[in-house]
Amino acid sequence: MKLRCRWIVCLSCALLFGTGRGAAQQPAGQRPPEVHTRFSADTVLIGDQFFLELDIDKDVAQEIRLPQFEDRKFVPQIEMLGIDRVDTLSREGRRIRLRVVYRLTGFDAGSYRVDGFPVVWSASPGDASDGKGDTILAPERLGIEVRTFDIDTATYQLSDIKRPIHTPLVFAEIRELVYWGAAVAVLLAGVIYLLVRYFGRKKRRTGAKRSVPPHVAAIRALEKLHSKKLWQNGKHKEYYSQLADIVRIYIQGRYGIGAMEMTSDQLLEAMRDSNDEQLRTKLRELFALADLVKFAKMAPTPEDNEQAYFDAYFYIEETKEIPEPGQEPLAPGATAIEAGEMPAEDDLVISTTGGWQKHRNDGKEVENDGDAV
Repeated sequence: MKLRCRWIVCLSCALLFGTGRGAAQQPAGQRPPEVHTRFSADTVLIGDQFFLELDIDKDVAQEIRLPQFEDRKFVPQIEMLGIDRVDTLSREGRRIRLRVVYRLTGFDAGSYRVDGFPVVWSASPGDASDGKGDTILAPERLGIEVRTFDIDTATYQLSDIKRPIHTPLVFAEIRELVYWGAAVAVLLAGVIYLLVRYFGRKKRRTGAKRSVPPHVAAIRALEKLHSKKLWQNGKHKEYYSQLADIVRIYIQGRYGIGAMEMTSDQLLEAMRDSNDEQLRTKLRELFALADLVKFAKMAPTPEDNEQAYFDAYFYIEETKEIPEPGQEPLAPGATAIEAGEMPAEDDLVISTTGGWQKHRNDGKEVENDGDAV
């Protein structure tokens, strides 16, 4: 008897220790979501519409993929018309409860059963993008009966369809439509006339757009990004997305490669012949930090944010195109306030050759050192 009591005590301690340890090691969002389903009615007439309500209780970090129905068939006899609405029912801490309402209809009379409505979920957006997910089934067994109309074939007689009654059209019936149509036509013509005159005058006043070197546009974009104070307000993902895009657009304009369509590794490999190892190391660290913030939800320190900004600034300054001796110097790109002859920010056109264009206000070209893109 004593030996049996000892075994029970040891087993209980092991279960409690193992359960507590598993709960401590289990990261947030790993508990599967809970799903429940029900029909809005248990009996419908043939051709009538009814609803399927899907309730999902999940962690805020989890991603849900709703099932796709082939040929819009929920079951062979029930047609899926689409999602009617998606509502948020409640939210407590990290748990959120959603309701997805499907609209259905049936054109075959009979009783139908549906077991285990499937929902695919992923623990994080990263797992969802990588195709990692598990399937969870609703525990409810759904049933619907589609009834048809009772027709007394003994007394029912078919009748021919009546033709529409033709009546003459009088002006009084369409008078308001004619008046309103004429008023709208006059108003629309006036708006078009004013818009044509406004944009024509603006085009004559501003002239053609001018292009500047890629490094000038990039430095201006960096300083504008710095003035937004995104990471100071907790918007780290938006800050690093714009910072990485500024560098990629600069590389695309400076070296003429499709940087916006490349991954970070592909871009670094493409820059092997254009940059030395030190510059590529700075670029690799910048893109790696940006990817961690955007895709892994990393929270960088203020020092990391400032260093990423200075790394991007340093890379652009070290790789910008230097004018040849005797050539007109490029417009300054290291300050936020350029000389008076520099184009306004709205008129910037990045040049793939590193040149920039100046035009008179009347639109006539004075100088063209590069092809704008």
